[in-house]
Amino acid sequence: MDQEFASSPALKPEDNWSHCLPGFRLTHTLHLVSDVNLDVVSRAAAHLKEQHAPVHHWAVVKRGTVLEQRIDLDDISEQQARVLREHLLTLKDVLRVRLEHRFVRRETDAAGTAGTAS
Repeated sequence: MDQEFASSPALKPEDNWSHCLPGFRLTHTLHLVSDVNLDVVSRAAAHLKEQHAPVHHWAVVKRGTVLEQRIDLDDISEQQARVLREHLLTLKDVLRVRLEHRFVRRETDAAGTAGTAS
């Protein structure tokens, strides 16, 4: 028995993968570790603002002799997130930056449908 499988076009790295998983959106988390220096936080914030990166959540924690930042970004491509990571690595006092790509279930608009009557 012969079967033919239709091949789908290959995705390019700059493509947003969200359309591949309906009901999910692609988000990115940057884990930035630096020396304990609050100037790193302000320089990172200035850079993200300059690059129009939509920050969803930002947490900063001091752990011993390092400062850890967790920056959640929405609505950018995988390639844009990688470029941001590379630029953040060049900031003074930054020790490392790890980039995490995650698919997150989209929130349904329950409030919009709850009050409708038929």
